[in-house]
Amino acid sequence: MIKTVVDGKIMIPLPKVLVGNRYYPMFSVLSPTHCADCGNKLHVNSHYTRFILSSHGTIACNVRYWFCPVCKKPFHDQIIGVPGSANYSSEYYDKQMNVRYNGRCSLNNSQRIGKTYTEGLISFCGRAPCATSLWLYEQKRAELSKQELLDQKVAFGETLYVDGDWIKKGWKKKFENLLGREISKKEWKKMRYKSVYVVATEEKVILDFEVTDRLPTIEALMPLFIRIKNRFPEGKIQKIVSDEDKAIIGAVKRVFPEVAHSFCVFHQLKNVSKRYYEEFNSIEEIPDNDRVVYNEICQLIRSDTAISAVAYIQKIREFDSNLELSEASHKAISYAEEIFKKNVSFLKKGFTPETDNTMEQIFSLICDIVDKARSFKTDSGLTNFCYNLFTYLYPLQIEWKALIFNSTSFFSDDLSQRWHLKFIAHSIPYVLICTYTQFLCCLNNCHKCVICLCSFLCYGLKADISFSDLCSRR
Repeated sequence: MIKTVVDGKIMIPLPKVLVGNRYYPMFSVLSPTHCADCGNKLHVNSHYTRFILSSHGTIACNVRYWFCPVCKKPFHDQIIGVPGSANYSSEYYDKQMNVRYNGRCSLNNSQRIGKTYTEGLISFCGRAPCATSLWLYEQKRAELSKQELLDQKVAFGETLYVDGDWIKKGWKKKFENLLGREISKKEWKKMRYKSVYVVATEEKVILDFEVTDRLPTIEALMPLFIRIKNRFPEGKIQKIVSDEDKAIIGAVKRVFPEVAHSFCVFHQLKNVSKRYYEEFNSIEEIPDNDRVVYNEICQLIRSDTAISAVAYIQKIREFDSNLELSEASHKAISYAEEIFKKNVSFLKKGFTPETDNTMEQIFSLICDIVDKARSFKTDSGLTNFCYNLFTYLYPLQIEWKALIFNSTSFFSDDLSQRWHLKFIAHSIPYVLICTYTQFLCCLNNCHKCVICLCSFLCYGLKADISFSDLCSRR
């Protein structure tokens, strides 16, 4: 196959795709011009760079989001050869399906599937393993990853952090065959989720994990803490931080009865801020009375004694009766009444509040990768995937910490400080920040600030991350 070299780069002609009555080169960008409903001319809303996985590597495509000034309907550019908002091209997906369903493990037949990947790119047909071979390799690699994860020498500041997150696991057709009936969507959501509980250090280094049912018991988490206790000398662990999960609290009390236990209130502060973000577009729009209520609720959440918590809740109740407040403050006060009872019960048991968001930062990176993997079919496959993932992330976490956390300190729970985060994000390279939780989502080779390209009040924004992006940063 003859290729052309231009300025030291090998040029490969891309295939053309039929759209309507015309052929366009793959990865071309088509922009809408007029609203499909009212016919008015569209205006540019924001710019964004999408990273598309393809047989030619990861392609960066600059796209724009549009909106109609009359009916406010949103529109977006179309990338030729890419289905909708997917992060992969159609030709890449077709080749993946050929690998999965047409590939063979035998040496003779592997040339056929290798041809799928190399035809048109090189002058001869190569060989490639099929999906089964790759899956078996992952299972064998997990044994080495497990040993590496459990044997890594980690120095930490006497504090460990524990939290859990849901992950999809299960085979719907298999369960339906066992039950002899169809499973509804509501039933399947309850059946398919597993929980992955992770123990990490303040430096975001994962030490160990445990895969349990969606709502585990105390006994299900005890093996995890027993392994941690046997791994470190007695007295090394001085404090354990978790959320209000009863299973974690019970397991820690049994395995580490002498260790101080703190409960994280970062998500409580986040939920309070969210109620104000839903009503006000900027901090300047929040009235003074509402700002006073907001500060008192934050002080209530941070209270380290039951007496101070009672004093703050009494002030909040007085404000609710005497001041004219917005709907956001009334919602926040109702939420404050709920967390007051919960936090006081923990304070009476000797727990102390923590505002650290260590686990939220870790899960923000893990969840993006797990979503790419979709659902797991077996418990062993899920466990092996976690061993490989956490071992792979260890050097990345060290680099992450060296780049950001040693030189930057801007994670604040104060509403006014969060507003300035959009300006700080400009000076941090290779970082995507979640505008909902106000912490880093992941490392990425994107040079643009996510905060600039969308509203910083856009809840649930996640970084666009792929395995190739992670590989490029290692």
